[in-house]
Amino acid sequence: MNVKMIEKRAKHGGFRSFLKRALTLGVQIEFLPSKTRLIKLAYRGAIIFLKGANAPVMRRMGNFTRDKETTKIVLDGVGIRTPRGIVADSFKSAAAAIKKNRLRYPVILKPTHGSRALGVTWDIRSEKDLLNAFSHFKEMEKKHSLKQKTFLVEEMFIGDEYRVLVLNDKVISCVQKIPASILGDGTSSIKQLIATFNKTRLRGFKIRVDAVVEETLKKNSLSLDTVLPKNHLLRLRNNLNMSDGGRSIDVTKKMRPFFRELCIKATRIAGLSFGGVDLIAKDIAADTKNYVILEINPNPYYNMNEKPLVEGRGVDVSFLLLKQIFPGISLKK
Repeated sequence: MNVKMIEKRAKHGGFRSFLKRALTLGVQIEFLPSKTRLIKLAYRGAIIFLKGANAPVMRRMGNFTRDKETTKIVLDGVGIRTPRGIVADSFKSAAAAIKKNRLRYPVILKPTHGSRALGVTWDIRSEKDLLNAFSHFKEMEKKHSLKQKTFLVEEMFIGDEYRVLVLNDKVISCVQKIPASILGDGTSSIKQLIATFNKTRLRGFKIRVDAVVEETLKKNSLSLDTVLPKNHLLRLRNNLNMSDGGRSIDVTKKMRPFFRELCIKATRIAGLSFGGVDLIAKDIAADTKNYVILEINPNPYYNMNEKPLVEGRGVDVSFLLLKQIFPGISLKK
């Protein structure tokens, strides 16, 4: 087994990082016949089998977190704030529910299941925008075989977004997520700024000039040849995916006790021993209740919390997970 084979076989970003880290620490990895989806890990006589692309932790009862509506109900039930929203299965039912429940624009539309921001539309400010968002949802549903008929429409909470990792009732990492953006220097074109940014990124995590970026430029009356003023920050897309050029900054030490306890409570009530909490807060460095939890991922992509992608200290998440199943494993060879 080598790195190239892992990259080919492991599609989930976090799990791929886990396997590559295991390889560097001397763990033997074997992909068993594809139909079983089993992966055998062996280290100094100890053997464990993993299935699919799940991190090796106790799940307990956390499967319902894959359904965003159910997660909201559970969190709301224990007094943890989530965005106000409704569930719908058509544009007509969504528009009616928004009026009935007096949701305030702007809102966000997202599938009740799924990841990687597929079918998600941000900053919906009118029924016309809502119709376009619904059309996008249906398009993604067909293109990616999402096999779901319902979606959430939620009020957009204004603040900074964070990914918090909780392992065994302890916050091990918190990063601020920043969408793909560039900072003007007064002399370089947008195209040049993107190219400069991409030189600092790994393959698969660069800014792509696609339809979303082109639409952003058009809305702002800009082009790839436009020279941005010095220190002018241009946000190129709304989603925070690292694979689209998003950034992550380690803010674990800035996180106040209130938010640590909040995320631990959220993963505990979800029945998870390991989870990624997506949190929006006005100020994570202050003890404040001005926040919402968007969702909890039972098998999070944690590349953003590790080097080399994270800016700042970062944490070796893969090693911590490996330590649970192979207690004798060490950073020292």
